[in-house]
Amino acid sequence: MKNEQTDRYDAIIIGSGLGGLATASLLAQMAGKRVLVLERHSKLGGFTHCFRRKHHEWDTGVHYVGEMQYGSQTRQVMDFVTGGGIQWNSLGDPFEHFVFPQETFDLPDNQPDILAALVKRFPDEQAALEQYFRDIQKMRDWMVRWYVGKTLPDWMASLLTMFRRRMATMNTGEYLAKQFRDPFLRAVIAAQWPDFGTPPSDSSFAFHGIVSGDFLNGGYFPAGGGTVLAEHTKKVIEDRGGTCLINRSVKNILIENGKATGVVAIHKEKEVTYRAPIVISNAGGVITFGKLCPEGHGIRERKRIARMTPGPSVNVLYLGLKEDPRKHGFDAGNYWLYARTDHNLEADPNNPEQVDGCYFGFGSLRNPGQEPHTAQIISFSEDRHWSRWDNTKWKRRGEDYEQKKAATAEALLDHVELFFSGFRELIDYQELSTPLTVKTFTDHWHGTIYGSVCNQHRLYRDRWPVKTSVKNLYLTGSDVGIPGVNGALMSGVMTAGTLLAPLGLGVARIMMRAEREHKQRAKQTADTSPSTAGAVTTIDRKEEVSV
Repeated sequence: MKNEQTDRYDAIIIGSGLGGLATASLLAQMAGKRVLVLERHSKLGGFTHCFRRKHHEWDTGVHYVGEMQYGSQTRQVMDFVTGGGIQWNSLGDPFEHFVFPQETFDLPDNQPDILAALVKRFPDEQAALEQYFRDIQKMRDWMVRWYVGKTLPDWMASLLTMFRRRMATMNTGEYLAKQFRDPFLRAVIAAQWPDFGTPPSDSSFAFHGIVSGDFLNGGYFPAGGGTVLAEHTKKVIEDRGGTCLINRSVKNILIENGKATGVVAIHKEKEVTYRAPIVISNAGGVITFGKLCPEGHGIRERKRIARMTPGPSVNVLYLGLKEDPRKHGFDAGNYWLYARTDHNLEADPNNPEQVDGCYFGFGSLRNPGQEPHTAQIISFSEDRHWSRWDNTKWKRRGEDYEQKKAATAEALLDHVELFFSGFRELIDYQELSTPLTVKTFTDHWHGTIYGSVCNQHRLYRDRWPVKTSVKNLYLTGSDVGIPGVNGALMSGVMTAGTLLAPLGLGVARIMMRAEREHKQRAKQTADTSPSTAGAVTTIDRKEEVSV
């Protein structure tokens, strides 16, 4: 049965990840657009949503965010998108613990102290380290131009990024080998590579530079958990006439006379048609053109898909704890647990349960007042290791799937125990998500969490611009930007900016408006401490949504 939705909107956005929500918020605030956001899951937010088991709560994708110190340009944009009511808590100093078998390096929460700590540990490399931080800033500046290029014709984007293109496209491992003599220093410098999912041997230095540079002022976490990002942004959208709907899985994009005119979504097993003069996909370029667009459209994009390489997926072990982990010496920072210093050595492809490195952190310590306490262990995985269950249903995948999950969970715990013996004794509850979980709830290509690999091809040959070859169909999300919360946020700026005005002028308007809103908000709360300015959202904790 088909049903035509009669409500009229100025734009439809497929997917409620932060890129989609940011685009909707900016179009609503900057241009008065009524925007409809359609989400396939039962909860808004994509990887920013939370879920519960028993009394425990976890974030699915928000673990820490850089550049959220009060007054930063990225914070100004975040506040503008979300309405300015989110409190951002620092993870503390140090906020990163790079744990190797022979030594742990703790990363301070500001650039001067980071440099000082590195020089203290590696005094013979001082000049190289100072040059490295200058190069990081060059890459941050270059990536700003690359982002703006997403709003421009290809030839203009190429001109805009011509300066320092060679450094940007240089292999990260090659750069580190030339810059530093000490292999342990190279291991420390590259230890954040899982934040964008491509090891130094495969990544472009521009991605290393923008992601590492994003954390030169520490890490932050939103009070109330990642779900407040969607909650606050939803209010901004709906206060301006927009609508955010869940349990709407878009089946296809309607294209008539070469123009996108709406979408068909499945809701309660019925097809519902929604129409608007603009369609924006936050589902990723591969899904948009490989699944949602009718055959015969998006030929250029389909050729791009055929040559792209997917990035990794993940196994995530969600843990409920019996007591406060601080009693055992842990803090709110991230623990990166590496079996060796060479990030480029791959695990045995024939042993998918082998763990050579993982992320280990305590979400409850970043969200004051959250109890019982929780932890997460995350390691990369590949879709092919779980593909035999592709055609099974969630919660009904069979005993062999559950056995594989149990073996994977034990491997993750064994790896943590190598560094923190006895940690198992703290566990009260555990549950593992796999690449199949990612595919089930996000429909991501191969269950990827970051899109394609972050190499030079993603910068140029396989780049996804905002505009597509289909008139009135646009892209947003991490494919347009880069992996991570801030990458998705800024993709919203690029997409909304493209629709507001050409040649990057719309982007400039958004950035200036965000700065102006920040100054007005600061003036209104002049008697309030910057670190506590803004209300904190109260989360509705009744709804249980599974991974």
